[in-house]
Amino acid sequence: MQTELLKELVRHIAGKTSDIIVDILKDKKDINEFKIADRLKLTINQTRHILYKLFANEIVSFIRKKDKKKGWYIYYWTLNVPKAIQRFITLKKKEMSEMKNMIKVYENKHFYICQNCAIELNEENAMHHNFICPECGQLLQLDTHDKKLQELKQKIEQSEKQLKIAEEEYAKLAEEKIKKYEKQKARKKAKQRLERKKLKKKQKKQEKTKKQKKPKIKKRKQAKKPKKIKKKKTKKR
Repeated sequence: MQTELLKELVRHIAGKTSDIIVDILKDKKDINEFKIADRLKLTINQTRHILYKLFANEIVSFIRKKDKKKGWYIYYWTLNVPKAIQRFITLKKKEMSEMKNMIKVYENKHFYICQNCAIELNEENAMHHNFICPECGQLLQLDTHDKKLQELKQKIEQSEKQLKIAEEEYAKLAEEKIKKYEKQKARKKAKQRLERKKLKKKQKKQEKTKKQKKPKIKKRKQAKKPKKIKKKKTKKR
């Protein structure tokens, strides 16, 4: 279902025959533009024209590399699925809003049509022409727009289903992105812990080596002090 939503978006932006580009780019990365042109059966300039339209809407991204032999740059394209689905949601909401406004107009205002010329006039213009067709002079008929109203309501119902699917898909992608970020964060922390352990181990080893290499300083033997000769006391006569 995701592929169908993306194809509808691409058709809306780049034309009816451009939706095959979704099949070429989906679940792949950095596809050579000449390969894309070959699959589309278009010239490289026609292919780039489509890709640039999609790029302007942030649906695709590219990197470019210089061809070492020929000397020119070759573009490599990637489909940005989260951005594309987000763009699809915005587009559908806008379309639904426009259709709902049209229903309000058709339900609250009167329009008159010429069956012969298929010209439609609002009530003000019809009155200005005395309800006579300005082209052929035939009497204008009130158009209730029952068929158009039914078509619009069906389109809104279909768009609501597509919008729900698109929002669910976008929520899944956002959840996957969060999980991926959490895993990367956990790996980074684990790597940092391992590096700290290695550093501590290295520091301990260095300290141990320093202690082993440190020369032992021998204490000098202190020279024995000569014994004091006690003077014999002479008896006084």
